[in-house]
Amino acid sequence: KQWYQRRVAITAGYYTLFESHLSYCISVWGDAAQFRISSLWTAQKQCVRILFGDREAFHDKFNTCVRTRPYDQQILGSNFYMPEHTKPLFQENKILSVHNLYTYHCFMETYKILKFRQPRSLYDKYSISERKPTLLIAGFPSPNFIDRSTSLWNTIAPKFKFNDFSPKVSCIKTCIKKALITLQHKEYSQEWTTGDYDRANISIT
Repeated sequence: KQWYQRRVAITAGYYTLFESHLSYCISVWGDAAQFRISSLWTAQKQCVRILFGDREAFHDKFNTCVRTRPYDQQILGSNFYMPEHTKPLFQENKILSVHNLYTYHCFMETYKILKFRQPRSLYDKYSISERKPTLLIAGFPSPNFIDRSTSLWNTIAPKFKFNDFSPKVSCIKTCIKKALITLQHKEYSQEWTTGDYDRANISIT
């Protein structure tokens, strides 16, 4: 029970103190070039490793006293300096990478704008298809929110098979997050790849 309460507190601390800052205005800057957000990605992995990593294994590395382990096991090899893999920690705690956080927030903001038609100043900037009202007409590519969110929306929305915008926001949130978690851990169990956040490969079930 104590371990469970501690894990709940750590998880709440991550979302409250770290991810809330990481995702601030992410729908605006989250689709920037990878080299621009690589430092944030590194910081997120370090945070997850510190909060959810194997503490016993980490402290065991420094138990080099001869009374603790044989001499031949006290020699520091390459494994000593190798940090713990973070991908299993992300999967265990159902945490989205910064790349998938962008997809999640941008998609949900676009859905709410189209569903509620608010704020009107943003809604009027979208070109809605007359043939299929749940799709958007893409304009000339540019780095602004409207064009990027249009591209993202047209990639993911058809997989939901929307007929209209009647589904509740909470249902869409659950579906998109579940799909992104699945995508994030679809390929390799320990190594991160670009396929882990390639929104074109997302699958909605």
